[in-house]
Amino acid sequence: MKFALIGDIHGYWNQKDIEYFNASDYDCLFFTGDLRGNPKLGKLSFQGLTKRAYMIPGNWDGMSLTSIIGEVIQSKVLIHSGQIGQNRRMRNLSELVKPISLLGYSSLVLSQENDLSLIVGRPHAMGGGLSFKPYLTKSYMVSNMETSIEKYKRLIDGTKEKNLFFLSHNGPFGLGAAKNSIYGAEFKKEGGDWGDLDLTEAIRYAKSIGKKVPLVLSGHMHHSISKKKERETHEYTGGTFYVNGAKVPRIREGKHFHTKIEWDGGSATVIPLWV
Repeated sequence: MKFALIGDIHGYWNQKDIEYFNASDYDCLFFTGDLRGNPKLGKLSFQGLTKRAYMIPGNWDGMSLTSIIGEVIQSKVLIHSGQIGQNRRMRNLSELVKPISLLGYSSLVLSQENDLSLIVGRPHAMGGGLSFKPYLTKSYMVSNMETSIEKYKRLIDGTKEKNLFFLSHNGPFGLGAAKNSIYGAEFKKEGGDWGDLDLTEAIRYAKSIGKKVPLVLSGHMHHSISKKKERETHEYTGGTFYVNGAKVPRIREGKHFHTKIEWDGGSATVIPLWV
């Protein structure tokens, strides 16, 4: 099977993308969210996309600027006040991305023939702990990392398929603390691991009950960490390929970026592409 991972968009998406992916031989498209970008790029539209496609919302998707600032400076007042109008923003987001399915804390069968399911993780994750707690509590009954892990486990227990792909906005904890690590905190002087612990525990749990996890697909941590340096974009360890698709901006000099993934039922191949 062949898949495309489209990392954080931040406004960089146009008709050329729709035409390219419609004409491709991909079985499915995966989007990591973060649609918001420069207004000068024009309004985003996914209308006309015919490929089966799934998106997890990022920290910029459906969230107010007040909430985001509140998360960055850890202000409970801003985090709570920023929730005003949240349901309306999420309804608008769902309409905006059609025909792509917008998902969070979800599972679905990708291929019965290949015994493959998709686990879509915690929406709006931005690393550093549980983001947007009031919204997650109200919408998903997730109020801390422990309840998020339990929700992941219930999703995994509900799958019959042997193979599981994970789709998340931010990646898992445990893949390195250097600034150029796949989910390393380049914005901190000392670096640090900015991955999500609940996702790590979910992957570990899936493997502990006999599931195989060939691929974990995410974005959020932009590839560029300075003018001259980029972070690691994919890593293979413990039988799993971890892939970060967040090339930002993903359109440069007329070329469009995505990550091509091929999976033969056993091993996976990951190919970053400019087309």
